[in-house]
Amino acid sequence: TGQKESRQAIQDFVGALTKIPSYQQLSRFEHSVCPAVYGLPRQQADNVASRIRLIAKTIGIVVGGEKCAPNVLVVATSDKQAFLEELRRHRADDFGITDSQIRALEKQPGPAAAWQVQGPPMTQDGKDLDVDPSMGQVVNHTIVSGSRITAPLHPQFDGAMVVVERKSLLGLTVTQLADYAAIRLLTGADPAHLDNSGAPTILHVLEVPIGGTAPITMTQWDFAFLRGYYDAKRNLRTAGQRSAITDSMAKDLKSPPR
Repeated sequence: TGQKESRQAIQDFVGALTKIPSYQQLSRFEHSVCPAVYGLPRQQADNVASRIRLIAKTIGIVVGGEKCAPNVLVVATSDKQAFLEELRRHRADDFGITDSQIRALEKQPGPAAAWQVQGPPMTQDGKDLDVDPSMGQVVNHTIVSGSRITAPLHPQFDGAMVVVERKSLLGLTVTQLADYAAIRLLTGADPAHLDNSGAPTILHVLEVPIGGTAPITMTQWDFAFLRGYYDAKRNLRTAGQRSAITDSMAKDLKSPPR
C-alpha cells in the first residue's frame, strides 16, 4: 500500500544532504565521470564501477569510455585513519584536497570519508572559465548579469573520492556499496547530516550491524534525490535549487517505483 510522502520530510531530507550556504550553488559533474575502484578483488571492483557508471548514465551524466582517466574513485582500505594520514603526508595534492581538509576528515567518526574536487566555474552557456595568467585569477568576460535568484556562473565538480574501511563492508553486496558511493561521489551528500532522519536511504548502510536490516539497493528516495539534484537548473542559487529538488522528489515519490 502506497502512502503520500510528507513534503516537509522531503524538504528536510534535501536540506540535510545539501549543506552549503544559501548564497552559494550546488556543484555537479558537468562534463563526464570515469569511475574506478581500488582495494577490492578485481571482479568486485569492476562490478562496483559498472554500477556507478549505470547510475550516472541514468541521471544524465556523460560517462567516459574504457580508457578514460578516472575522476570518481572508491578506495577500500583496512584503516581509514591511517590512509588519510598517509595521504596528508605524501599525496594530498594529487587528490585535490588540502592539509586542513584531510585533518577535518580525520576527526570525523565512522568508517568512511568522502570529498569532491572543485573544477573551474562555468558560464550559463556551459563554458569553463580559464585563469588569466597575467592576473592569476579566474576572469569572467560574459555580459550576462545575475540576480537574487540566478547567478551568471555556477560551480562544478572535477573529481570525487570515497574512502571506506573493508570491515564495514562485511555482509554488504557490491550493489549496496556502489549505490552508497554513487550518491556521495556525485552529490557530496554526507549521511552524518541526516542525524536521526527516518527517511529510507542507502546512505545509512555502513551503520547497520551484521544481521540488521538495510536496503538492498538505493531507495526510491535516493534515486529521486539524485535525479532532482541533476535536473535542477544550474543558474539558480541554493534556495531555488533545493526547492527544485524537493518539487522533483515530491513528484517522483507520488509515482509507482520503477
